[in-house]
Amino acid sequence: MGREVQIKLTRQSVCMADDMIKPDHTKTISVILQHNTEEMVMSIAKEYLPRIAGYGHTWTCILNGIKCAKIEGNCANITSIFDVSFFATNEMHFDYHAAAY
Repeated sequence: MGREVQIKLTRQSVCMADDMIKPDHTKTISVILQHNTEEMVMSIAKEYLPRIAGYGHTWTCILNGIKCAKIEGNCANITSIFDVSFFATNEMHFDYHAAAY
């Protein structure tokens, strides 16, 4: 069984209304480390990131200062996962990239 770690989650706002509903998007969670980092990041993203109408937007996941994944749409796909190290306490930030047409 994996060890338990703390992760402080933060993310960029997706619009002004997003900030009005909840100005601080910070959340701290405890998770049991899994062998498959990609599945763990996707599971966290599905629970934490807001659903956005439309398609073409992405999120960049930055764990402890290292870009580790690109998440497409409303967690439809995850790519560019890099091997990352977890510590007892961690910071995971999601940068939002709006669709460009």
